[in-house]
Amino acid sequence: MANSENDSALWIRELLAGDEEVVQEFWTAYAPALERIAKSRMNPALQQRLGPEDVLQSVCRTFIRRGRKGEYQLDNSEELWRLLCAITLTKVRQHARFHLRKRRGINREVSLGDDRAGGSAGMSDRAIAPGPTPAEAAEFADQVDHLFAGLDEEEKQLVQYRLEGLDGPTIASRMGCSERTVRRLLERVRHRWEQELEESIS
Repeated sequence: MANSENDSALWIRELLAGDEEVVQEFWTAYAPALERIAKSRMNPALQQRLGPEDVLQSVCRTFIRRGRKGEYQLDNSEELWRLLCAITLTKVRQHARFHLRKRRGINREVSLGDDRAGGSAGMSDRAIAPGPTPAEAAEFADQVDHLFAGLDEEEKQLVQYRLEGLDGPTIASRMGCSERTVRRLLERVRHRWEQELEESIS
């Protein structure tokens, strides 16, 4: 598709600017897949406290807030999808830790049953890639989960920032460490993942 990357970058900017038509396109293209990912990663006890639609709302608030600050460098819909998936998985982990830490008794509570109402407007003719299929969404989420499983909390935060497109100096500032430490941690994670890949295909 001609100029699809440029059109996608423009679409993302319009999304962050709050264009109503683009926001509706976003929900149509991405919300179902992101909700499926959130639900598949939430155990039944956690789902009694909040639903996947609540996680999705949190994901979108974070994406819009930080995107408007210019914290993301997104040039196409593939990068947007990877970022949204990473934020979704992170939000699920954060909610799970929060409810476990606070000991809110989520195993004993009844379902809140708070469904999010959604629209169903058609996609425009602009060059924005369709949302991921259920199989693609599940496959990517599985890959991210597998890779994150072997990381400690510091490494997970580092990779999350990189998935969001942040550069070395910004990551160092947020993590309260030097750029040299960021580079060292990234190299350590990269080396570990390369080893896992070699072992999986050997």
